[in-house]
Amino acid sequence: MRKLSDFDLKLLQVFLTIVESGGFSAAQFALNMHQSTISTRMHDLEVRLGMTLCQRGRRGFRLTPDGEKVYALCQSLFENINNFENQIDNIRKVSHGHITLALTDNLATNPDCHIQQAIRTFCERHPKVTLETVVWDSQQIEMMLLDGKIELGITSSELHKDGLVYTPLFSEHQSLYCSSAHPILSRAQPIAIEDLSEYSLVDRGLSHHITPLSHRKAMPHIASTTNMEATAHLLLSGNFIGYLPDHYAAIWVQRGELERIVVPELEYEAEFHLTLLDKREHSLAATKLIDAILENHHCGQLCLS
Repeated sequence: MRKLSDFDLKLLQVFLTIVESGGFSAAQFALNMHQSTISTRMHDLEVRLGMTLCQRGRRGFRLTPDGEKVYALCQSLFENINNFENQIDNIRKVSHGHITLALTDNLATNPDCHIQQAIRTFCERHPKVTLETVVWDSQQIEMMLLDGKIELGITSSELHKDGLVYTPLFSEHQSLYCSSAHPILSRAQPIAIEDLSEYSLVDRGLSHHITPLSHRKAMPHIASTTNMEATAHLLLSGNFIGYLPDHYAAIWVQRGELERIVVPELEYEAEFHLTLLDKREHSLAATKLIDAILENHHCGQLCLS
C-alpha cells in the first residue's frame, strides 16, 4: 500500500473500533454494521497491508504481533488527524467539526438543568458543528475524559478524580420512594430509619458510598444500579425502596404509582458538574460549547485545579 486513500482510512478506523470494542461482535453496534460486513472490511485491510492483524475463532479475538503494532500506529494516526482538524479550526476562527457531550441520565426534568438552553445557544451560534450527545454513568464519563476520547461531560461524582476539573452547575434533591402498594406505607407514620431494614433496597451500585443508606450494613441491598430509569423500574415493581430525584419521580407520584417516604435525615443533594480534562487545550468547538454551558448556568468561569 503506497499511499493512504480515504478508503484505507475507513478500513483503519474499522480496525481501530474492533480492537477498542474487544472483537467483531462487540463492534457491530459501534460501527452500525453486520458482522459479515466487518469481516469483509478486515479481510480487505489485511490484503492491502499484506499481513494478518488478528486471530478470531473459538478462542476469541486477539491481535497478532503485527496487529499490535498497526493498532498503535492507528491510535497515533487518528489522534494526529483530530489534532490537525482542531488546529485548522482554530486558525480559521470558525467552529466546524464534531463535538460529543456526555451526560448522566434523566436530567431533562430538572428545572435547574439548562443543558437544553446551552445546546440551543451553541447551535444558533455554530450551526456547522455536528453535535452528538450520549448518556453514560458518571464513572464512565470520567474514564472517557481521562482516556482523551471525549472533551466534556456532565457528571455527578462524590469523589473527584485526579486529572479532571469539576465546575458546579446545578443540583437535585434525592428522596426515598416506593410503589404506592408497598407494605411499608401501611406502617404508622412517621417512618423511622430502623423500619427500612425490613425491606429490600436499591443501592446506587457504585464503588463508593453515595447515598445516606449506602454505608448502613444492616440494610438489605438486594438490587443495584447507577441508572435512574433502571431504579424507577425496580421501584415501580413494588419490591424495592430506593432513591430518585424528586423532579424525576414527580410524574409517577402524580399518577399515584409512587410515593415519597418522608425521612428527612436520609434525603440528600446531588451536585452536578461540568467535567473536563485538566490542563488540556480544547478544540474551538468544545470551547464554545463549554462557554454556552457556563453562560446558561450563570457560571462565571471554570474551576481551576
